[in-house]
Amino acid sequence: MHHTTHKSIAGNAFSVHYFLRPDHRDIADLWLASSGHMINNIDADNGREWLFLHIENLHISGAQTACAFNRQTGGLAGFVTVHPGNGSLDQIIVAQTDRGSGVAALLLDEAKTLASGAIEMRISEDNQRAMRFCEREGFRKTGLDASASGGARMWKMRWQPGDAE
Repeated sequence: MHHTTHKSIAGNAFSVHYFLRPDHRDIADLWLASSGHMINNIDADNGREWLFLHIENLHISGAQTACAFNRQTGGLAGFVTVHPGNGSLDQIIVAQTDRGSGVAALLLDEAKTLASGAIEMRISEDNQRAMRFCEREGFRKTGLDASASGGARMWKMRWQPGDAE
């Protein structure tokens, strides 16, 4: 699916594009800058290759990746990868320079639109900013799991259409 939507948030315009190819260089750069490789216990040198393969496998199973670009700077502001069929949100990453701009809410809205029902994700218990944001966006904690990589424990979070937000 290749389509673009344009939305204005808090005076800043972002455009959202859907990509079928997971090897978009900006996605990997943003993910590495966000320390995503550290959460997944992957060294930075191998992080780009790991992410490309990971997102490619998600796409093969039906997931989609929506990327938000800052229309003023042209830079990648963030991205979200979600499986519309099962509602699994695997990645949501926002550039440091675009945090607080509303782009994370835009990306979650895209994920909610794509999902056929509930959305589930996992968030590191160490990422309090993300936890607060997701709770404001209507996600609820459903359990706590040990991290697959042996790092911080992960909160399982769920959003259900119709829940009070």
